[in-house]
Amino acid sequence: MIRVEGGAFASRLLADRASPGVRVRVLGVLRWQRLLDHVLAHFSRRPLARLDPEVRAVLRLGLCEQAEIGLPAAVAVDGAVRLIRELGHGSATGLVNAVLRRATAAWQELTADQPDDLQWSHPQWLAERWRARLGEDLARSTMAAAQQPAPVWVWFADPGTRGRLEGEGVALRPHPWCPGAWTAREEIGPVLVAVGRREAYVQDPSSQLVAHVGARLAGVDDGFVDLCAAPGGKAALMVRLHPWRCALALDLRPFRLRLLGPLAVRLGGPLMAAADAARPPLKERTWELVVLDAPCSGTGTLRRHPELKWRLTRQAVDELAGAQERLVSAAIELVAPDGVLLYATCSLEAEENEAHFERLPEGFTAEPLASVLPNEVAAVPTAAGGVRLPTSRDGDGFTLHALRRISG
Repeated sequence: MIRVEGGAFASRLLADRASPGVRVRVLGVLRWQRLLDHVLAHFSRRPLARLDPEVRAVLRLGLCEQAEIGLPAAVAVDGAVRLIRELGHGSATGLVNAVLRRATAAWQELTADQPDDLQWSHPQWLAERWRARLGEDLARSTMAAAQQPAPVWVWFADPGTRGRLEGEGVALRPHPWCPGAWTAREEIGPVLVAVGRREAYVQDPSSQLVAHVGARLAGVDDGFVDLCAAPGGKAALMVRLHPWRCALALDLRPFRLRLLGPLAVRLGGPLMAAADAARPPLKERTWELVVLDAPCSGTGTLRRHPELKWRLTRQAVDELAGAQERLVSAAIELVAPDGVLLYATCSLEAEENEAHFERLPEGFTAEPLASVLPNEVAAVPTAAGGVRLPTSRDGDGFTLHALRRISG
């Protein structure tokens, strides 16, 4: 948690190394940080920001263990006191003990009847933005969904893998609206073993849906290029779903694309190369489908990356939108006559999505997406003819737009 507070990403620190208990605690503290600090501040004589990082982290952890994980208060407090001593801050044991005993006792009283953004531990400015643009009910459900752990969903590189797992007694459950997405009803371990063998790929259903939309927009002999492809899951799934004339995955960070290598070999593609999406080394007007899953604020992925809430600013959203505009301009030049640009982000912010398409580029028209979406998906239309998938228990938040170049 201290490293995350210093700028590291929790998902990278926890990947493949942390026990389930550590993962639950780290992500729990990050999800509920504002609400935890609200209660702790009532009992700390010094502002939390002025405490040593280790002390601040232990206070948050102890309160989270009692309030959100459900440990008895005495167990959580005792564990926090022992931990701060092990971290070499023996002089802080009295402070940790006193603050946590009072905070755990007062949790219910101090968290009742608070504004939604505080109760769901989101920055006030972000909650106000969502209320204004999504409406009260959808903003509230989005914040609530972001506080829940995200299940592991996979797609199978070989359909036979699913049958083998079920034959071994693994109870698999299909996703309610994303075709081909599966999770385990109970123990996910055997599924993750299949992932390690490159027989399956972990990918959020909303992210998988982008690949399904791309494949459904395609013609019989089309080629596609994914301009910001890393780590490559969408491009690989598109190869799995459709017989492309050519499939190319580009990214500025080739080391991330290399992670896809063994799966790409199994699937027979996509081809992978390092390139700057703002200046792609490709011939203009030659690609039937151009996919641009643009770098963004990630406000639809707070279930998985809760630390983003505490790092993001209004200014950062505007800066990201400016960078995306340059990528969109480059991507448009690649689209062939009657071809499509599929633009997606895991952001819920209008500046990063529909604002780019309020004025359509010359020679383009908005491509309706309703006919290529599953009937069950709860998509909200955007002002520019796209769709927004709010964060829910079934998937991360995503926004999609499609533009078709008019032929002739």
